[in-house]
Amino acid sequence: MKRLYIRWTVLVLIFGSITCLGILRYDREVKTVSPAKVSSEGAKGELRLLGMIEAGSFVRGVEGKPTRFMLSGEGAKVAVVFSGKDEDESLRELKTIVALGKWETERKQFDASELALDPNYGFVTSAYVFSLIPLAFFLFYMERRVSLLYVMIKEEKVYQSETQA
Repeated sequence: MKRLYIRWTVLVLIFGSITCLGILRYDREVKTVSPAKVSSEGAKGELRLLGMIEAGSFVRGVEGKPTRFMLSGEGAKVAVVFSGKDEDESLRELKTIVALGKWETERKQFDASELALDPNYGFVTSAYVFSLIPLAFFLFYMERRVSLLYVMIKEEKVYQSETQA
């Protein structure tokens, strides 16, 4: 019985470690920042800015000029200069986007070089949790039942070796 609990403790530690690594990757590579946080805190480094393109602020770049628009989110607006190439055809007013780039504190604008999809990771995570937790309980329950059955068979001596003369 002690071996059973040690095995499940090891499995829980392994899945916990995988979960921690997933959370670290999310914070490092996937997490988005709102325009309110960028404008108030002045974030540094490569950012993923999530917001909606304000109506009337969208100006498509022509003849080598970058596309300009305002992103709004959580009650704040941020000016965005998008210098990416072929992706600006998918831009339009009132569309929620994720812009990848850097915040320029001096000019109070966000220089975006790429666009990304707005993923719904909360839904995906909850779907995995709601499916994997019952499965883990079921496996734990079945393993206990099998080990108890094995002990009962062993105690009843129903199982006998085949080495009879």
